[in-house]
Amino acid sequence: MLSPHLLLSVLLVSLLPACKAGNQGGATDPLAEARQRWADQGLEHYRYQARQQCYCGPKALQPASILVNGQQARLEAPDDQELAPLARPVEAWFALIEEKQRKGWHQVDVDYHPQWGYPRHIRLDFDPRMADDEQQYWIEDLTPTAIKR
Repeated sequence: MLSPHLLLSVLLVSLLPACKAGNQGGATDPLAEARQRWADQGLEHYRYQARQQCYCGPKALQPASILVNGQQARLEAPDDQELAPLARPVEAWFALIEEKQRKGWHQVDVDYHPQWGYPRHIRLDFDPRMADDEQQYWIEDLTPTAIKR
């Protein structure tokens, strides 16, 4: 008769292929899917409104209008330099999300636009025990534009 440890090992080894097969089709990567939906749009020139919630200066909490031409993003009102970190092309927002996930932040929750794929709301928290480290970003009213020079 087989020892209980050996029997358990044989049973676990026989179940591993079933677990792997079940995960291949069932596990999805929301970030990768959203990136693909965004890439499928082929938008290179667009504008959007961005705002953030963070523990930063009051001017930084104001909404910002962002204009993107290719991979260059800028504030439409350049005198609001406290809002400059919001001036990013959508791909840079995806990179931010990917970085925080890779670094193992406690909370990286994202609501993606169902059709276009861009992140509409990003919630970040480095450590649940730390106060004042949470960040939130909203991307709203994204619309394609003509090329601006």
